[in-house]
Amino acid sequence: MKIYDLIKLVETLRKECPWDREQTLDSLKNNVIEESYELIEAIEDNDVSSIKEEIGDILFLGFFLAKIFEEEKDIGFDELILSTVKKYKDKHPHVFKEENFSDQDAVLRFWQKTKKDIFAGISKVLPALLAAKIIQERASKLGFDWETHKGPLEKINEEIKEIEKSSKTEDVFEEFGDLLFACVNLARHLSVDPEDALRYANKKFVKRFRKVMEELKKRGKDIEATDLEEMDKIWDEIKKREG
Repeated sequence: MKIYDLIKLVETLRKECPWDREQTLDSLKNNVIEESYELIEAIEDNDVSSIKEEIGDILFLGFFLAKIFEEEKDIGFDELILSTVKKYKDKHPHVFKEENFSDQDAVLRFWQKTKKDIFAGISKVLPALLAAKIIQERASKLGFDWETHKGPLEKINEEIKEIEKSSKTEDVFEEFGDLLFACVNLARHLSVDPEDALRYANKKFVKRFRKVMEELKKRGKDIEATDLEEMDKIWDEIKKREG
């Protein structure tokens, strides 16, 4: 199969499938998000078969969107591909021109210098933890950053105290946002991806709490009639067994 076969498939479906004919750029927004997260899950599970399938789905969706874009905005595949190739060649003068960057940090600094606004291009619909990480990384490239993880750690303690002192709902809202932002900063300094870490914590909690419910069922108890103290005790027992 060649890439043109995929283009032909998209064109055929756009003409002959009732569902595909009705789709627009707007109607497929959530599909882009869904497919991206399905690929992330496949990569995290190291499931080669699923990774292959999900990359294929993203490729198909990309070309399908390009076809709709061509119809709605009169911008064809060729123009789209040419502008994309030019963009990435311009972003890599060390590959396609005679620039010389010593390492990946130098490449990143070059990319930041080419931006009139260092925060331009950060999507407003990104997960907030990921957006915070990108914002902090860009500010860091211009020297606005702590030297070690102790800076954000102290900031976290400061923000916790601010929350403790806050009495108004709007103040708590703002201070809690500052606390999360500081936590992302700490994660970055510890070379931890906050989005990955929280996703892992979510999975761990769900897995462990399911075991709590299973244990209560074995004991013939209704979870809704079980107090927190007993559930917490079972939680600790499960945690010890997991090591």
